[in-house]
Amino acid sequence: MLKKWGIFCLAFVLAVVPFLQTEEAAASSTADQVISAGKSQLGTPYRWGGTTTSGFDCSGFTGYAFAKAGIDLPRTAAQQYQVGTPVSRSNLQPGDLVFFNTRGGISHNGIYIGGNKFIHSSSSKGVSIASLGNVYWSPRYVGAKRVIQDQSSEVASVQSSAPTYETANVVVNGDTLNTDQDAVTKDGRTLVPMRAIFEEMGAVVQWDSSSKRVTGHLDGKKVALTIGNKRATAQGSTVTLDQPAELVNGRTMVPLRFVGESLGAVVHWENSSKTAKIYQ
Repeated sequence: MLKKWGIFCLAFVLAVVPFLQTEEAAASSTADQVISAGKSQLGTPYRWGGTTTSGFDCSGFTGYAFAKAGIDLPRTAAQQYQVGTPVSRSNLQPGDLVFFNTRGGISHNGIYIGGNKFIHSSSSKGVSIASLGNVYWSPRYVGAKRVIQDQSSEVASVQSSAPTYETANVVVNGDTLNTDQDAVTKDGRTLVPMRAIFEEMGAVVQWDSSSKRVTGHLDGKKVALTIGNKRATAQGSTVTLDQPAELVNGRTMVPLRFVGESLGAVVHWENSSKTAKIYQ
């Protein structure tokens, strides 16, 4: 009897363990995705204002890494410090954002990877790994924010599947816009990455993860919209979008015409080359 019971237990273990291993492998955490995306760029040079793999500044790098996990961060280090939940240095977890004061105020940031180390885009070394205990970084450490627990599940619930779209080009004031998320066409409508275009035009863009609401400010003008909602506001007036804003790969995508309606830009769609042309 005991022998039969032992054989049954062994068979059960042999059957269940591969399943558990498969589940564990499939359950790669958001933090792992962020860190993996960051490490894939080790050695990428520093570039002031850079947000692409040809060169990053500090917040351009963190924004890129988090976008790969479906999380949209504000553009600058100071703005990124305004989102998420404060975390004590003793309670840091991989994937937390760490911030530093290098020239007055929040002026640099990176991603904590564990072991008292963080990955960042340094002006001297490009994308590299440093220690929080480093004689330069330790006294300049300001604090940390945890954004993954606030945004990952929300983004996942509304994120669209990019492969169902056709990509398009964007030209702003005569220059081709290079971003980590292309413009796309869907059901005959063109959706463009709001943050990249607005910031190229000089606007400041902010993202509220709890309400899935994005706002933009430029020269006293304010626009606001919510993911999945056709109603937006521009200069205090309600605007009805022909298609609601949505998330694609963690980036807020808005109808092309909304750019013109909200910031007074001239927009033109060139169907032959699949190019959205925007002029201020």
